[in-house]
This record gives sequence, structure tokens and C-alpha cells, in this order.
Amino acid sequence: MPPPPHHHRSQSAVTRFIRPEEIDALLEPWVPDAEDRRFLTRCLVEEGPLHHRGANFVLLRLLGELSRAVASGPERPAPGPGLPVPMRLPPHLRPDREDDAVYPIRLPERAVERLAPRGSRDFDAIVDCLADGPPQHAVANVLMATILDDLLRRSGR
Repeated sequence: MPPPPHHHRSQSAVTRFIRPEEIDALLEPWVPDAEDRRFLTRCLVEEGPLHHRGANFVLLRLLGELSRAVASGPERPAPGPGLPVPMRLPPHLRPDREDDAVYPIRLPERAVERLAPRGSRDFDAIVDCLADGPPQHAVANVLMATILDDLLRRSGR
């Protein structure tokens, strides 16, 4: 039996439904600086493979809808401690050969602690899995974990 046909969507078909301003608005509670939000939005929906840009927009918008749906619950608490998310720049792009630069968003420690105790090998592995990779992956993973952590906290869990 032949494999099902694989349909490629045109770039214009995908970019037509992506609205960067909606991602910017979604980031605002956790990233107050407009320039930082613009940078993260670009990482999420304006760079990288087209299918990742589209998927990031869809998944983040759905999480945003869920977040708005439960907004009638307790007020959003202040974000807790977060872990830096390194950009993983190649050595020749690191300023003064310092450590990697970091994205202007932090991975909520509470989200990871729901799955593994702080300081454990599992905790460290989860952080690495969420924060590693190209920008369209790392930033999307961290933002999704941030929104899910917020939703779980507001639900009383």
C-alpha cells in the first residue's frame, strides 16, 4: 500500500494565520519589556522552519485561550523563581568568550519540581530537555511550561 500523500502548504498559507501581535500579548505577563517580547516572538513565529512557526503559533494560542478561560479564577500570582534559558551560541559568537547569553524568559522551577525533586538527575535532565535546542524549540518549550505552571497554580494544584 503506498504511503498517504504528503501535502505541503505554501508559505503564504501558513504565515497568513500567524499573528505575531497575539504571541506578544501572550508573553506580556512574564516578559514586561516590549523589546524582549519582540525578540521572543520573532524566535517563536518568524524564524526557523515554517512548520515549527505554525505549530508554535497554534499551540501557544490554544494555551492562551485556556488561560483566558480560567482567568475568572484567582488572580495570577507573581511568577516564582525561574531558571535561565541559555541561547547556546557557538563559541565564536559568544561575547568575550563568556558563557552563553540567555533568553529574556526564565523556566519556572515550580513546573519542573512538579515532575522531579530539585537537585536530582531527573530535574536537571528535564531542564536540559526544555531549554535546549534552536530558538523556536527552546523558547516555545519554556513559554508552554510557564503557561502550564500558571494554569496549574491558578487551579489550586
